[in-house]
Amino acid sequence: MVSRTQLNQLNLTQQQAVRLAIAEMRKLWTTLNELTPEWQHDLLLDAIPQLAARYGDIAGAAAAEWYEATRLENTGAAFDALTYGSFSPDAIKGSIDAKAYPMILSGNPQQAFDFLTGAMQRWIRYVGRQTIARNCQHDPFKPRWARVPSGAKTCAWCEMLCSRGFVYYSKETAGALAHWHDECDCSIVPEWEKDDTHIAGYDPDLYYSRYKAAWDAAGGYGATDAQVTHWMRVLNPGAYTDNA
Repeated sequence: MVSRTQLNQLNLTQQQAVRLAIAEMRKLWTTLNELTPEWQHDLLLDAIPQLAARYGDIAGAAAAEWYEATRLENTGAAFDALTYGSFSPDAIKGSIDAKAYPMILSGNPQQAFDFLTGAMQRWIRYVGRQTIARNCQHDPFKPRWARVPSGAKTCAWCEMLCSRGFVYYSKETAGALAHWHDECDCSIVPEWEKDDTHIAGYDPDLYYSRYKAAWDAAGGYGATDAQVTHWMRVLNPGAYTDNA
């Protein structure tokens, strides 16, 4: 089974890639004030997607190595894991045009930097998550995977998805992979031994009971995810990172 120690090792590699990218982006930011708005725009459109791609590749390679080592330890069989997919550079440019650059033009460069810091984390970790999910899909052992939070608390939205346990595979994977937000600390964790994965701090039964109570409070069938997560926060004050 995958242990919390193994999961922490994966998270450390992903976080390190993010830290390096943000450190490089901070250096880039010191040059913006010296440029005209047009040059600032061009610099961001050129540099930010490159940073996301470069450090996304690092995160993906680390995730593939982790998958190989953890699979070998759990199954005794070797497997050549592949790295899958960088985040779309066009989508990154769209975020710059729609959000970051208008913040700079309105005189809020720090706000733009903070936005890109959170987004950069999501863009880079996307590659590591995608790598693990896709290798699960092509692994002859056909492991399913769960979404597992890293800290003592997570947001209500993530707990709702984490409550599903080790259910993701094939058709469910594509949709589940789209549900990540900026600064999300959740990871994808495979299960090679059915019903034998117990990760310290990950309790999908507790998560599901809180989700189900909130779903009932929101009206049951027809309730939106937003309504359910609202009631999760109401019924469990202090349980989530996004409690009001």
